[in-house]
Amino acid sequence: MTEFLSPSEALMWSAEKDPWLSSGMGSVVFLDEAMDFERFRASMLEASNTLLRLREKVEGGIGIGPPRWVIDPNFDIDNHVRQEKLPRSSNRRDVADLAAQIIAEPFDLEQPLWLFVAVKGRKGSKVPGAVVMKLHHTITDGIGAMTLAEKYLDFERNPPPGPESDIEPPEADDPENAVKSALHEIDYVARRQFDVAREALAEVALWGADKGRIKLAAERAVAVAKSVANQTGLSDSPGAGAGSPLWTNRSAERHLEFFDVSLTDMKAAAKGLGGSINDIFVTGSVMAAAAYHRERAAGAESFNVSFIMSTRSDNGEEGGNAFAPIPFNIAVAERSPADWFAVVQNAMADKLKDARASDTNTVDLMAQFASYLPDAAITKLGRARAAKLDWATSNLRGAPIPIFISGGQVTHMYPVGPLAGTAFNLTLMSYMDEMNGGLFVDPKAVEEPAELRMHMEAAYADLIAAGT
Repeated sequence: MTEFLSPSEALMWSAEKDPWLSSGMGSVVFLDEAMDFERFRASMLEASNTLLRLREKVEGGIGIGPPRWVIDPNFDIDNHVRQEKLPRSSNRRDVADLAAQIIAEPFDLEQPLWLFVAVKGRKGSKVPGAVVMKLHHTITDGIGAMTLAEKYLDFERNPPPGPESDIEPPEADDPENAVKSALHEIDYVARRQFDVAREALAEVALWGADKGRIKLAAERAVAVAKSVANQTGLSDSPGAGAGSPLWTNRSAERHLEFFDVSLTDMKAAAKGLGGSINDIFVTGSVMAAAAYHRERAAGAESFNVSFIMSTRSDNGEEGGNAFAPIPFNIAVAERSPADWFAVVQNAMADKLKDARASDTNTVDLMAQFASYLPDAAITKLGRARAAKLDWATSNLRGAPIPIFISGGQVTHMYPVGPLAGTAFNLTLMSYMDEMNGGLFVDPKAVEEPAELRMHMEAAYADLIAAGT
């Protein structure tokens, strides 16, 4: 049976044709010693036999038909798992630069959309081992990626080998099934259009018996249209400000910075300030952005920020996407850390309340709207939408205990979130008693990424001091 991409996945795949809007994401994991590469390769090969997404590529649809997942008949694990050796005397900065280059490089859309690079340090290197992981957002979101990680993570350095798997690799589709697949696609599109028409006719039929439904239907249509327009950049949302005057240039270039902050201290400070870990996390990013602008005497009136809210259920599902971006605007002023926290907390609370109360995911709305447009129009709308955002944020929960990858113990796990046209993405992931921060930056927008990272570190230190 043909499996089609969901509307949101199809939207991200179409946008990939513009490198400026790439949805590439991943992580950089540092190890206390180099992994056993052959063991890691074998574990990923076995994982690909059970997780179809690792062997599937995306094939375009017919006409307005959606793209679909198909087994890559030429799948080769060595195209997706490889090893690189670091030069002597290399350090974490070298790994960050390598990772930024790997993640920024466009995907080969004729192959499955993932790549893992094992990094081995030479004698004298300050980095014994690391892994750069790159996934396209159509495969999974950040939380789904953590679920997939269970396929190659261990809870001890050298666990006893498990039973030999007897699962055979999935077979590619028989070329003779191409006609059946095409007919299935035509049927899928026809049914989708029929369902829309049937629902519309059923609604109109009720108007005679209940005149109030006409007003409700009109109000809902207007609300949906406004939501799509705001998400796609076709109109100016009432609460949105002008955003950063410094971060207006955007490009396909990428730069990566890392930093760490104590999870225990962040939790204590958030509680002391009367909020959550997400409140203090986003507040730190806003304070850092304000300090960066203040240092340059750049008069930013407000910032437009997006926080990624997970909509994933706790049913053990693997991979896939379940998220909703929550955009909000923060006015810039001279404030104490506690006041910054209160302002950001209130702004986020209002938007999150609205999002949770709504029965409509704006990502799905935007995706359904875009499914009727050519790729050129989709990328144009994507650029317009991204231009309204200064940066995106996301907070992921990692392992609270030590974990290992093919013999190497994980010391740090830095997430790398997709920019998708914004100036930067800040994603934090908890690991044991630390929060590891990945600051993925467009250097054409933020010309001094290291300086922004230092402002982040200072902002979280100030917030912790204010809340403890």
